[in-house]
Amino acid sequence: MEGTRNSVSSEGTTVPARVATPTAFAAPGTYRVTQRITLLCETHGARIHYTTDGSAPTADSPIFDPYKLIPVEAVNEGDRGLKTDYTLRAVAQYPELPDSTIATFHYTVDRRGKDAYVSSEIHPGVWMIRDFDDTKMFLVAGSEKALFIDAGLGSGDLKGYVDSLAGGLPYDVLITHAHPDHIACLAQFQDGRGVYMRHADLPLVTNFNQTLHYGIDPTQITDVREGFSFDLGGRRLDVYEVPGHTPGCLALLDEVNGILFSGDALGSNRPAIPDALWMQNRNMAPIDVYLPVLQAFRLKVRGKIKEIHTGHNDVPLYGEAYLDNLQRAAQTLVDRGVDALVPSLRPTGVWQVVAGDRLTDPNWAAINVSKETCLSRYR
Repeated sequence: MEGTRNSVSSEGTTVPARVATPTAFAAPGTYRVTQRITLLCETHGARIHYTTDGSAPTADSPIFDPYKLIPVEAVNEGDRGLKTDYTLRAVAQYPELPDSTIATFHYTVDRRGKDAYVSSEIHPGVWMIRDFDDTKMFLVAGSEKALFIDAGLGSGDLKGYVDSLAGGLPYDVLITHAHPDHIACLAQFQDGRGVYMRHADLPLVTNFNQTLHYGIDPTQITDVREGFSFDLGGRRLDVYEVPGHTPGCLALLDEVNGILFSGDALGSNRPAIPDALWMQNRNMAPIDVYLPVLQAFRLKVRGKIKEIHTGHNDVPLYGEAYLDNLQRAAQTLVDRGVDALVPSLRPTGVWQVVAGDRLTDPNWAAINVSKETCLSRYR
């Protein structure tokens, strides 16, 4: 393959004939939301120059920084989603070797409109619903009723969409936590049905009502605590409190089927977005406070979780493997302090601790933090 042929030096050692051609992660293709591209080269120590306008890269082109990924952005024009094409080109250089061949990577981001929702039945009686930004919501049905988990983003008729999936089955609504991408459409469902959320997050609802004008009536939200169960008829969802990302974060466990719906309580790990457990804001728990919460939760559910469906992952996480990595990341930060941190890949300007390799391990985990507030002793 071009870029990988070798030659033999006068000392008898094998050396590459030229620098290896760069590769890209995520792979070229069509996506629905913004991706952040990582450029890679098999020639260790090679410097990768790239362009984003389709021109040929040279030694004067920007150098790829593995902590500053290259965005290919999703674009909306008002409510309408746009289809946007991107071309990245890259060349790798290393002293005393010929440059690599130039690699070209084509991406299309085909954004859904803000009023659009799509869904798939991921298990019998369990639908994953996605809004325009691919925030995940879930409708879980039993024989007698259903439960709708979270209320996403968008400007469309989310309630009508959920009604069509429920097929006449009555349903209540559970909010895992009160961040905008999980409550923006909640007011649509305050029509007499049961709406449940941990009341520790009510101040967030009040704040977002004032700043984003969601029109949610906090007095119509019922407090729900650990130990409560939703009996849907042949299917039960048990409530667990996992505060940290917000004070009121909840997770729901279908113990019979081994499915955990975790919202953002345990983070997400889409590798090319890329995701993490967001704990970088001052009103989020320091990691030495979150770690015992995570440990206690794991003791309660040990052996019961086969897969985790988060608020953002496209595919389920393998329960124990992901939780092992998440706990290891938290423990590393508690043990080593800020020496364990590397720059966050998203958003930039904060820091993170990582367990596992996002490029190869589907259950890698990362926690975003602020250096100044990540542990109680720094506050």
